[in-house]
Amino acid sequence: MLESPAAVAVSGHMVDTPDREVPRFPPGQIGRVAREVDEAFDAWKVGPGTTVVCGGARGADILAAEAGLRRGARIRVCLALPPDEFERRSVDLPGSDWSARFRELLQRSEVEVPPPGEAAPDDEDAFARANVRLVEVAGLLAASPNALLVWNGKGGDGPGGTLDFVRRLGFTRPGPRVRVIDPTPRRYEDRQEAPGPKKLLTLDGGGIRGVLTLEVLAELEQQLRRRRGDTELVLSDYFDYIGGTSTGAIIAAALAMGKPVEEVRERYETLGRKVFRRRFLPMRLRSLYRDGRLTEELEGFFGPGTTLGDPGFRSLLLVVLHNTVTDSPWPLSNCTRARYNSADRYLNTEPDRNLDLPLSTVIRGSTAAPVYFPPQRMRVGAADFVFQDGGMTPFNNAALLLFLMATLSEYGLCWPAGEDELLIVSVGTGSAASVHPGLLPHRAGLLFNAANFPGVFMRGASVGQDLVCRSLGRTRAGDEIDREFGARLDAVAPGGRNLFTYLRYDADLAEDALAVLGVPQRDRGRLRKLDAVGAVPLLQAVGRAVAGQVDVDGHLAGFD
Repeated sequence: MLESPAAVAVSGHMVDTPDREVPRFPPGQIGRVAREVDEAFDAWKVGPGTTVVCGGARGADILAAEAGLRRGARIRVCLALPPDEFERRSVDLPGSDWSARFRELLQRSEVEVPPPGEAAPDDEDAFARANVRLVEVAGLLAASPNALLVWNGKGGDGPGGTLDFVRRLGFTRPGPRVRVIDPTPRRYEDRQEAPGPKKLLTLDGGGIRGVLTLEVLAELEQQLRRRRGDTELVLSDYFDYIGGTSTGAIIAAALAMGKPVEEVRERYETLGRKVFRRRFLPMRLRSLYRDGRLTEELEGFFGPGTTLGDPGFRSLLLVVLHNTVTDSPWPLSNCTRARYNSADRYLNTEPDRNLDLPLSTVIRGSTAAPVYFPPQRMRVGAADFVFQDGGMTPFNNAALLLFLMATLSEYGLCWPAGEDELLIVSVGTGSAASVHPGLLPHRAGLLFNAANFPGVFMRGASVGQDLVCRSLGRTRAGDEIDREFGARLDAVAPGGRNLFTYLRYDADLAEDALAVLGVPQRDRGRLRKLDAVGAVPLLQAVGRAVAGQVDVDGHLAGFD
């Protein structure tokens, strides 16, 4: 049984003043931080046998002290300045009750003040000395005190501060005795805990064929706008979690940032011509295309300083990559409750919080299709990794993966499953079986397999994921997978309970299907290529045909 800690040392940011340019701990985050402090104290079983040691400032210190008092803990306040001066500098906030709470806290705590003459009102080093004293006091109470930190991982505004406190405590990695709470406001974070059914959107990889996906998304967005009577609605207003692989990752990130489909579509109409420019012949041994222009376009579209955990995201985001160094899928999410997104990662000697990874680099890694673009190097903490296209994993169609990311406790969200609880909309980039009529065994050799395996693998994995999703969820939309399985519309999952409601929109790029759409025979092969830049208008026409299947009123019923 877990015993109560003898001491909990507390440090953290003060609640922001109205004139602070870059928010660090805005008043709107007080409720969330207070809940997370309670969660930490409950997990540690803080009680009468615990002493909470803090500095007394508004925000982290007072919230933790009040949480300790509610549990019967002893409170020790080590002030950096005499009480009146400390209240003026580190507590008072016009229009708030922090000063009243501070005075009440002093009445119910053991208070330590600097010796007379040690801390003048303008003595900035007083806060660094207070950190020293806090650590000393906690160390006298327990050989290994617990620590609660409300911290965004950055340095403070002057001497002292939480970074200085962390260094003095000596933590060099996350552990059970330390909890870090990041007070950074993120627009999408409320969606992690909001009640009600959740809507998920997942977008396949497929190179320039992403323009096909965009036609389906444009129709979906337009129908949602009409249904809600809101001409400004964007898909991140409707979907709580958007994920994608390769070209789907580009689109997913843009949508999660709140961009309308039309803006993304306009970008794609010029993107292909800019990035699919062949290298000079000797350099094609590395890749057909340079990566520099793609990197420039991604940084220009998303912004050079944008990170995976950027506060401006309006919905949750999943990007699928393949880590070639470890030969493993890397699904990177901006969920703040995910293990490698925890603020505890700031405690590592070289912080490795995934939320701080550059978004354009992450997306570039997901789009590094072998043969087409060179791999992407990315440093994560103390390690350098090489990433290639997420389509090299089984999750080019990431619908099942996104379901797992949303529901399993290992990924932090734990959203409830059920056909009335979760909607998954999966949009493909078109596919066709690589048929070879009359193929003789002796012709299916090394060169044949080398040329065909990537496409065969990606299509097989995508169809496999689609099949599993249709088996576990109630499918409301989707073409026939094959003549034996069919489309499995409105069927019940094994065990009698559907885990989600599922929609699959994709184009059949097989010869006969394209012939029905009126695509000239000379152009049909081009439509299946990842770099079919010259076929964009035809791909858009195929996408509009698929978009004709979208029926928001019928397919999305119960999820508005």
